[in-house]
Amino acid sequence: MAHHAGPAHVELLALSRTSGTTVTGQFRVVNDGQSPMKLQISFFEGGREGDINSLEANGIGLLDGAGGKLYMPLRRADGTCLCSDPGGEEVAPRGSVDIYAVFPAPPAGVKRATVTIPLTVPMQDVPISDGPVRPLPDQTVDPASVKLAAPRVLTVAGVAEGDDQSVDEDGDERAVRLSSDVLFALNKADLTAKADALLRGVAKQIDASNGTVVKVDGYTDSSGDDAINRPLSHRRAKAVADRLKGLVTRAGVAYRTAGHGSADPVASNDSDSGRRKNRRVTVSFPLPAPPPAPTSGRAYSWSPGKPASSRTARFTPAAAKDLQIQVNSLHRDPAGLTTLVWTLRNNGRSQADVHSRFELDLYYNGRMTPMPNSTDGISVLDTADNVWYYPLRASSMECLCTTLLRSDAKQTLDPGESMTFSGVYRLPAQADTVDIDIPWDGEPGARIKGIAVR
Repeated sequence: MAHHAGPAHVELLALSRTSGTTVTGQFRVVNDGQSPMKLQISFFEGGREGDINSLEANGIGLLDGAGGKLYMPLRRADGTCLCSDPGGEEVAPRGSVDIYAVFPAPPAGVKRATVTIPLTVPMQDVPISDGPVRPLPDQTVDPASVKLAAPRVLTVAGVAEGDDQSVDEDGDERAVRLSSDVLFALNKADLTAKADALLRGVAKQIDASNGTVVKVDGYTDSSGDDAINRPLSHRRAKAVADRLKGLVTRAGVAYRTAGHGSADPVASNDSDSGRRKNRRVTVSFPLPAPPPAPTSGRAYSWSPGKPASSRTARFTPAAAKDLQIQVNSLHRDPAGLTTLVWTLRNNGRSQADVHSRFELDLYYNGRMTPMPNSTDGISVLDTADNVWYYPLRASSMECLCTTLLRSDAKQTLDPGESMTFSGVYRLPAQADTVDIDIPWDGEPGARIKGIAVR
């Protein structure tokens, strides 16, 4: 737990379907340090408007990775959270406090979930039990006895960027953006030899999806006349669809094509790189099912001292030259989500300010962060396809990564101190070895290569 008064950690006490419509989670916050720790706004939901002063634990979430949904704590009709209000709590050194949250229940088929807790490494692949749990002292409201507000269920989206292909996901659909510069020659609609390899990869994803309709949309940049660009973009979309028909092996799939010319750009047309991104064919289809769950029956756990790699890396910018990173864990769960856990250590003699150093930057990443002081700029490179994957983001715009926006967050490192960061990604099933890129204040920071996904 990245609390400024830490070290601290959170333990799971219970996660159970306490009714057909609710899941109750109970947690223990442990102060591992020598100083008192005030929780204040440690667990509030940073992406919820109007709750900036809330002391409730309404930021704890229940993530259904396969369904792409994040279930937030229930609320009474008057807005009161069915969760603990630990803002007035002070946790003594080596002491603890127990908190709870009641969530809307995911579909009955969801037997496991990832628990996301602000400032804390996610709890991956937690089994959801059935039956009542013993209430905590502050757990006095029966959800069945009060009028509840509409459940707050957020969609989880992912973004990946590559030169040849990029991927956008929401909770239900995947859109693969293919570069027209790779698919076609200039002003042509005949597929190149290199296009075949890209389209075979897309066809495998469509085969893994249960959808019956695939949408193929062509786009150009703003150069030239749309009277020419629009029909060209449609011919290109049709060429891609026709080739996919021969590559997809699953029966019953229909294809819908359209050409949009320069409409709906995904980047600025004021630069060569932006225009390249806008020249694209986008193939959209329902999100494929996650890869089969491991059959070993072995539970996965991470603890400090058991790193995924013995390699470390130092930062290249002079302002961060004394900082060192190490990857602790890179684990893919049965729902298809991969959680990255890494530690940052200050080996220098002066304090290091880290609170806004790892966020998305327009010049380095090509887009700005919607949530300041987060670690959403940390990307994972699938070296096989040369595609960079960024942490998932909820529809509230909060990143499923360490976000140091809260005043309780640890934003500086004293000499000799370390802190642990994390992020949740959706990597392709075939990605087994990746590189980790950690920027520093909008420029290259540090990179660790060849990390195995376990």
